[in-house]
Amino acid sequence: MDTSREGAALQFAYLIASKLKQLRCGGMLRFPPDGPSGFGGFRCLHACQMPMGWTSCGRLMAETIVCRPSVVSIHSDGLATLVTLRASGEICLVPASRYLTPPNQWQLGRRFARTTELIGKRFIETLKVVISLLALIWAVFFIAASPRSWTPFTRLVFARQLLFTAVDGLLVAMRISAAVGVLVIVQTAMWLDAVGATTEGITPVLWKAVIHEIAPLIASLVVIGRSGIAISTELATMLVSGELEVLESQGIDPMTTLIMPRVLSVTLSVFCLAIVVATTMLVTGYMIGWLVGVIHIPWANFLEKLLYEVNVLDFVFFVPKTIVAGAFAGAICCADGLTVRGTMADIPRIASRSGIHAMTAVFGVSAIMSILIYGRILVFKIL
Repeated sequence: MDTSREGAALQFAYLIASKLKQLRCGGMLRFPPDGPSGFGGFRCLHACQMPMGWTSCGRLMAETIVCRPSVVSIHSDGLATLVTLRASGEICLVPASRYLTPPNQWQLGRRFARTTELIGKRFIETLKVVISLLALIWAVFFIAASPRSWTPFTRLVFARQLLFTAVDGLLVAMRISAAVGVLVIVQTAMWLDAVGATTEGITPVLWKAVIHEIAPLIASLVVIGRSGIAISTELATMLVSGELEVLESQGIDPMTTLIMPRVLSVTLSVFCLAIVVATTMLVTGYMIGWLVGVIHIPWANFLEKLLYEVNVLDFVFFVPKTIVAGAFAGAICCADGLTVRGTMADIPRIASRSGIHAMTAVFGVSAIMSILIYGRILVFKIL
């Protein structure tokens, strides 16, 4: 390749990019396909849509440029940029996009800065949401500690919400936990038989897995699916229809009469349903496993080994995990329900969003508390 032609191409690339950089409108040069015959590089670059770089652009143009081009003028009207070039005695206009950044030695740094800025912005936004939820949970328990907050209307709302969330959701939780218990216990017993181990070792594994992880998650998901989305929908409907303004005009605090009893009922329901879920999983799992022949130990021995595995640390793990997960689920559903700004058509979107947010928070709380209690992330121990 002719070095003079390559040098001319590189100088052309440098010249165009520097001019665009001065105007701060640089981007990708879009060359017209019907360029002059003496400037065939237009046609090649248009086909490849190659960004304006020092090396790649220069190499491609060096094969086709037959003369040294020069920049006559650069005009920008705010929407597009036209670069006037002179080559082989002909003058043509080259449009350049102002929305694309030309690659140069600082492009990688700018992209890294934008990426870190985006990550930091999302982190700060998430931190603000977590702090606001913690403040809401603290306010709920602080108000609940005062006997004057429990007016007859508040007690009625709490009782109805507890009935709908815990009692009415009991059968749903038992059905789901029975199915999951059969899957977990039967599969574990079959794998133990496959590797030649005795099924007596299944008891401690099941106890730890059910009490520490599975039961709180299933109870939280049942409560969110049955009651969390309904709470968000109800509060959003009251806000859009103006019922909350009517309550405030009558001197009734919505925080005391609407939010506090719902968050407490969801928290208590998750704790109670988690106990039911754990019991149902162990009992139904053993029964089905014994019927299909994958569990060979008697029920008395199975129950004795379960009771032997029970210790105080299990309850230290179980109680905070269910309470914290339930509190976050209730607070998120109430907070999202009160963020609707619009008409009734926005309520379904808010309801579905609150369910997703609550489930994400439950899994996040479960993971964080497991890390804090176990003192390790996966197999890596935390000092």
